[in-house]
Amino acid sequence: MNTPILALQKIATSLIMLACLTLSISAQGFGDKTADTPTIRPFSDGDEKYLQQGRDRINQLTRRHFGGALQQQRAHDIALLQRLLDDKLVTAKDRRLLQDMGIVLGDLLIQEFNLRWVIYTDKYGPSRALQLKHSENFLFPITMISRRAEVGVTVNIAELYDNASMKIGAYKAAAKRFY
Repeated sequence: MNTPILALQKIATSLIMLACLTLSISAQGFGDKTADTPTIRPFSDGDEKYLQQGRDRINQLTRRHFGGALQQQRAHDIALLQRLLDDKLVTAKDRRLLQDMGIVLGDLLIQEFNLRWVIYTDKYGPSRALQLKHSENFLFPITMISRRAEVGVTVNIAELYDNASMKIGAYKAAAKRFY
C-alpha cells in the first residue's frame, strides 16, 4: 500500500478509537452529569437467542468456506474471523455478519476476563455490551468490527482483541490500587 492510504487509515483508526474512548468515558460516569444515566439489565432468553444466531451464522460461513468451525480458542477463532475479512467473505456491506463476528470476539473476551453480556440502554437506545463484573465499565464488541469496516479501515481482529485486553487490564490494575 502507498503511504497516503496508510496515513488515511491511521487517521480513521485514531478517530474511531477517540470516539470509542469518549463513549467509554461517558459510560464510566465521567461525562456530562446532566445526561440521563444509562440503565443496565441482564440478558433475557431472547437476547441469548440473538447471540446464538450470530454465532451460528459465523460457524456456517467458516464450515462452508474453510471446513472448520469456531472452537472457542482465542488464536484459532481470531484467525478464522480475520480470514473471513481477508478473503472478503464478509465485507463492509455485511453489517449483520460483521456484528456476528463481534459476538464471537466478545465471547473470547468473556473466556479470559470476568465479563458478562448485558443490555446497556442510554439516550441512544439499547446496546448489547460486555460489563466488567462489579464495575461500571463496558465494552461494545458487537460493533468493534463493523464500525471500523464500514468506514473503510482495515480491521485487525487480533489487534482489537489485544486493545480490549489492555483496557480491561488497565482497569483491573487501577481498581487494585483503590482496594
